Amino acid sequence: MSRAAKPSNLLDTRVIYCGDNLDQLKKLPDACVDLVYIDPPFNSNRNYEVFWGETKEMRSFEDRHESTQAYIDFMQPRCVELARVLKKTGSFYYHCDWHASHYVKVMLDRVLGESNFVNEVIWKRQSAHSDAKQGSKHLGRVHDTLLLYSGGGGFYFKHLYRPYEEDYLKNFYKHVEAKTGRRYRLGDLTAPGGASPSKGNCSAPL
Repeated sequence: MSRAAKPSNLLDTRVIYCGDNLDQLKKLPDACVDLVYIDPPFNSNRNYEVFWGETKEMRSFEDRHESTQAYIDFMQPRCVELARVLKKTGSFYYHCDWHASHYVKVMLDRVLGESNFVNEVIWKRQSAHSDAKQGSKHLGRVHDTLLLYSGGGGFYFKHLYRPYEEDYLKNFYKHVEAKTGRRYRLGDLTAPGGASPSKGNCSAPL
């Protein structure tokens, strides 16, 4: 008895594809991926060296392009292939920074569809490095950017929550309800701008 044929858009997730991602993506069927997250070079015009794994093997790569347009020309065909393999219900995240984020946004609008743009997520670092003492003429560059697109359908998204830590509860929810033991805090219900009827504010306390 022969096995039933697998649908053509199913992907074997037990396989790791190695090589140029543009070549490997062309081997994948249409609409076979639920989630795309890419953290490509940022067009930073720098060389990078990292020590990898327990063996501390040194790996390096260049993030240098002749121009911003050359960088976009390098990334666009890869994003076209990624859009092809993304399911209609899938999500696409592109991780970048100030070097080219605005140009990447325009490119992704063309590839994935401007109407499928969902959100720009700002990933703030712990602290800024303005390099003022080294003569920089700018404020600190303190964030990366995540551009989120849907595949064109009802993409899946779920908010994740975790319990507050005990110290946080004690500091911000100092009051305890006698009957239930539930913690709460007091808040100011007045709005800024004074007693403006157009803002729903009252001229006298309730």
